[in-house]
Amino acid sequence: MDLSAFPYLQGNYAPIDEERDFDESQLRIEGEIPKNLVGAFMRDGANVAFQPNHYVYPLDGDGMVHAVYFRDGHVEYKNRWVQTSHLMTERKFGRTIYGSVGKLLEVPQEVIDAGGEPNPIRNTANTNVVYHGEKLLALWEGGFPHLLNNDLSTVGLYDYDGALKPGDALTAHPKICPDTGDLISWTQRWDSPNYWVQVFDAKGRHKQTMEVEFPRKGIIHDLQITENYVVIFYAPTYHSVEKAMKGEDPFVWEGDLGTRIIAIPRDGSGNNIVFETESFFSWHFCNGFEAGGKIVIDYVWINSIPFTQAQGTGVEKQPRRMYRMTLDLATRQVTNEQFSDIFCEFSRVDERRMGKDYRLGYATCSNREWGDAHGYNCTGSFDFQSGETALWEYGEEANAGEPVHVPNPDSEREEDGWLMCYVHNPGEGPFLSILRAGDVAAGPVAKIHIPGRVPNGFHANWMQNLTL
Repeated sequence: MDLSAFPYLQGNYAPIDEERDFDESQLRIEGEIPKNLVGAFMRDGANVAFQPNHYVYPLDGDGMVHAVYFRDGHVEYKNRWVQTSHLMTERKFGRTIYGSVGKLLEVPQEVIDAGGEPNPIRNTANTNVVYHGEKLLALWEGGFPHLLNNDLSTVGLYDYDGALKPGDALTAHPKICPDTGDLISWTQRWDSPNYWVQVFDAKGRHKQTMEVEFPRKGIIHDLQITENYVVIFYAPTYHSVEKAMKGEDPFVWEGDLGTRIIAIPRDGSGNNIVFETESFFSWHFCNGFEAGGKIVIDYVWINSIPFTQAQGTGVEKQPRRMYRMTLDLATRQVTNEQFSDIFCEFSRVDERRMGKDYRLGYATCSNREWGDAHGYNCTGSFDFQSGETALWEYGEEANAGEPVHVPNPDSEREEDGWLMCYVHNPGEGPFLSILRAGDVAAGPVAKIHIPGRVPNGFHANWMQNLTL
């Protein structure tokens, strides 16, 4: 493939074309792997299989999951494409057929006649991989999830036993309530601007739907739960399918409209509380909780829409900072303060503290200017009690992925767990980093070196007790 026209398909953003299996004898282990871990660390990401017609970072590219499995101090690795209908159709024809989120292409009639996927909107299944209700799901914002087996083989589209209807798009960034085991997600439809909060119980059964009416379809990736609310940010950024079909830039930022924060009661009462503030955009929450009649939200702030169809604009390199927002439920007042000046993204928390008061948040971070070939070279921790931050730098040219908190099964303390993330460091190669959650600055307690490149990706999770 000639990827020279696409900055975010070069360096360690470039795809790989192999599915690989490495047992422990083929992995080089540096340090000591925690012996009480049983489960799998998995991360999804974009991995184009054929020469793209068009590409918008970070919204395009075929999904590929990379997994490291743990049991009794032993590990093994595998990676697999998510076998979507779009990818399988392109493999049948041996070429790219579908466009991008920013430039939709009409599907050739010959493809449709041959039984290929007729939908021009590619379900990439490239954004996240979650384990809930004993089901492993690869997620993308614009369609159904894909059900996977534990070995990453693809079963197919999953509609939650009919709870999702044709045209529904399930978010790639749900939250799991640590008290109920409920997975709180949301759907939008391509033919409606509205937003539906979807709740699935601990066994993965559909439990509840709550509709939120929007005047226009907003670009919303994440949500946050607290004890009594689901919180979303409705920024003035929009996507036009009509413009995408014409090859025009479909991403719109209307900063003069301001950003709305909507608190949706989890009990389904429907009495949504709306807060108004100046315009900003956010991909990711860190955590949120309620205290003293207020909702506290920690999240990664961005000034405006961080992507466009046009390449080389620099909008994707806007500074991202950790912010703390306080929402007064009585007065509707919004307080929004920068917590740290560290450039960060992909914020995470100990999932056992999700929606609760907590101490430590984590993110992938940078201690130097973000370049085209590499974004974040550090893992960072944010102590919301002391106000302190800590970084571990993997190397000036390294790229560190989303850090996932892995609980210590023998402790309830946040700081007693570990952080895992994939790292690519030129000269050292790819590895899975394992740090102490309470002492990030001390560096990795272990590195699992992988004898094959692991491209930069998106969201990762720890799958407790999932094994081969």
